[in-house]
Amino acid sequence: MDYFDSLEVTKLKKMISAKEKYLSTIPEDKTFSRQMTQNEIMFLKNDILPIVLKNTEIKHLDFVKYAVSKFEKALEYKCNGLLIYYPIDENYTDSPVVGIANVRQNYKPGTFGAIQIFIDNMDGNGTKVKPVNLQV
Repeated sequence: MDYFDSLEVTKLKKMISAKEKYLSTIPEDKTFSRQMTQNEIMFLKNDILPIVLKNTEIKHLDFVKYAVSKFEKALEYKCNGLLIYYPIDENYTDSPVVGIANVRQNYKPGTFGAIQIFIDNMDGNGTKVKPVNLQV
């Protein structure tokens, strides 16, 4: 299974990288500045990053547990497919963006097993949803 970094992990890694680049620009005679920057980098790498990674793993594990339990239930009911809506971030100011993962999205219409998925106005406030087809 591939591992994907959360937005927080990606942002933290970029911050660490930027600090490392900055460190290389600090002159050798500025030992205090160099030492403080090195301390910040080590703190972010050794203390903060593992915590953020752990929280990301927990979020991913929660989703996997949920999805597998619904998959099992769909098998129990002899379903032919499973459609899951799983909120990721409910803090949006514009229209909510919902990713659609459809393993059959590239099948030509009329082909056996082809299915198209549409989302229409799922937001409880009446805000139109912006669907994004995720390439599978």
